[in-house]
Amino acid sequence: MRDKGDYAMTAWASIRRLLAAGTLAFAAFAIPLPASGAPEPRPVRPSKPTPTQLRELAEKAEKTGDWEAAFNNYCLLFVADRSALDVREKLNTALRHTQQLRRHRDPAFQQFVTGMPLDGGLDLLAEVFQKLPGMYADRDKATAQNLWAHAIRELDRAFGSPAFKQAFLDNPRSDKVDQFRAQLREHWARRPIADHKEARSGMRRLIAVAQDHFTLKAPAALAVEAASGACSGLDEYTVFLTPATGTEANAVPDLAAAGLYLGAIHDAVVIEGVTPNSWFALTYPHVRRGDRVVRANNRTIDPVTLPAVAGALRAPIEGAHHLDLRGAEDDAKIQVRIPVTIPSVYGTRMLPDKPVGYTRIGHFQASTPRDLDEALNALKTAGARAAVIDLRGNHGGSFLAAVETARRLLPTGLIVTTQGQVGEVANRAFSSVTGMAAHDVPIVLLIDAETASAAEVLAAALKDNNRATLVGVPSFGKGSVQYPLRLVTLDDVEPGSGKSGKAPKAGTVRVTIARLIAPTSGPITGTGVGPHLVEADPVLQLELAAEKAEELGHMPPGTPLPSPGAPMSP
Repeated sequence: MRDKGDYAMTAWASIRRLLAAGTLAFAAFAIPLPASGAPEPRPVRPSKPTPTQLRELAEKAEKTGDWEAAFNNYCLLFVADRSALDVREKLNTALRHTQQLRRHRDPAFQQFVTGMPLDGGLDLLAEVFQKLPGMYADRDKATAQNLWAHAIRELDRAFGSPAFKQAFLDNPRSDKVDQFRAQLREHWARRPIADHKEARSGMRRLIAVAQDHFTLKAPAALAVEAASGACSGLDEYTVFLTPATGTEANAVPDLAAAGLYLGAIHDAVVIEGVTPNSWFALTYPHVRRGDRVVRANNRTIDPVTLPAVAGALRAPIEGAHHLDLRGAEDDAKIQVRIPVTIPSVYGTRMLPDKPVGYTRIGHFQASTPRDLDEALNALKTAGARAAVIDLRGNHGGSFLAAVETARRLLPTGLIVTTQGQVGEVANRAFSSVTGMAAHDVPIVLLIDAETASAAEVLAAALKDNNRATLVGVPSFGKGSVQYPLRLVTLDDVEPGSGKSGKAPKAGTVRVTIARLIAPTSGPITGTGVGPHLVEADPVLQLELAAEKAEELGHMPPGTPLPSPGAPMSP
């Protein structure tokens, strides 16, 4: 488990990669590089769908129950059109259905609940009901009654899911399923629940009624399903994770942090996409979509499958992953080296023909403040009179690292206020008193629709304190902090200590423990951070940022900064 001071804000990155069936990462937002070729000729890609077309595709998929396609298209619509106020809720609804569908199809989840006695499932549910009210950011929303309502709705959706019925029910009659779902909505959802004990006893009675209607292959599955719903009903980032998905030891390694996405095409593992401006894109600009992986960490991949590559990635060499790639038409071999721990600040350079430096923060980790210091000092030494800091595609990371990064740039002022119940984020104002030690170089920030979480903390702090000009499009709007809450009810107890054993058996709840409030512009969730200068084209964003930075850099030292939104001088 993470140290309690290192609150994570990377849940959006997990959601972003949710549709990872058959690949190592969800590539809906991973904009592919131009293909250098492919194992087989591919049809010409259609033009980019318009927001209207994306909405039509999403709503059609929603009506037919194809929740994965609905989620994918709502994601793309959310990025393409931030003015559609209803999209976020539709996206969250599709997300909950997709998470549930993936859970029911997951062999690890099926094994987890099939091997669990009913009392174990009820104990897990009770632990969720007992702990969430004291951990969740908004205690009033995490009452036992509200958690019960979320749990029953999840069960209702489950009994309408073919995947759930196939996995956990024995050929149920459709009329009995309909009758039971009606009971869930009309009776069980209204049942008064005061605490975790009543939730446990109420679920035991519900399962007994279900056993009168159906042959349940795993009665505990209903309790675990209810626990999952109690979590996901709170918000899109609070989620129950089984031991297989909730621990790093069992996670399938991937290269998404570097910006590299792998996929399978017939009998080959190929580069499916590279995130623009990512560490990998800037370090290996010659790698193209369609390039084939032939070796991973000095292991020949035979047969060439994603699980085989994933297995090789579990054995890095001297702190890095080594991939041997070939172009789709058997071009010369390309060797790449990807550090296991990707630098969070990279791409530092002077922009052509301007006294302006550029650096990118890809994510936030403990070393980010120090790394940004080094980057800005290097740029000033190289002659930079202003700097562009790129936060596009930054999904977040360590909340406290983002706060400390803001302190490096703000001599004084409020950075962010947290609303929550837990530890360092319990209704606390984070400020800067760095004074003269803060960097004084003029700053322009680049943001986009994938700038989220911790990155939004930095962007909002610099904007609201008039410390930076923001260029791009509104950020994602994930103003919350998550914490991995380990469940212990099923764990083995170490003799003599009374403590749970090292191997978790009950899973983890990734729970939202705080909401984030910007210094003057209010809650970040939903609205995000808006730029001063709006520009949707990624290439033009950098050009505009460079022009604004050059203007700021030419001002005499000590000159008050103009309003960030003021027109630039010709």
